[in-house]
Amino acid sequence: MKIYNKKSFAAGVFMTALGALNLVTSVLRDDIDVGAVILIAALFVFGIGTMMRGLSRRMAREDKMEELDERNRLIELKSKSRSFRLTQIISFVLMLFLLVAGSVSGYDGLIGMGVGLAFSFAISMFAEVFTYMYYESKN
Repeated sequence: MKIYNKKSFAAGVFMTALGALNLVTSVLRDDIDVGAVILIAALFVFGIGTMMRGLSRRMAREDKMEELDERNRLIELKSKSRSFRLTQIISFVLMLFLLVAGSVSGYDGLIGMGVGLAFSFAISMFAEVFTYMYYESKN
């Protein structure tokens, strides 16, 4: 058998491996419940289905065409941009909350977490500025 879409096949193998790992750990810990069974079944079904899509020439061609579709690429770019903005806003709000809570309570752990979020917020802002400058110089 030939693998026509390696990315899809790898995702299927990963999902199937997660299902098998979840099954083994659930059996070893003796805590199999309805939620675990549903999760394991879903991982196996979706994993095997995704592997079959990677092995089928026709389905792999459809996946490639779908991936290269301009509308889908625009939706992906918009969703990534929106999720980046939401992540920045949430990290900024959490940073402010932790810094204020740390200064009010006097607990240094909260201030440390706030400073860590401040660093991650600053990194995201610098990344945004540098990528903007990069793409502005390309055009």
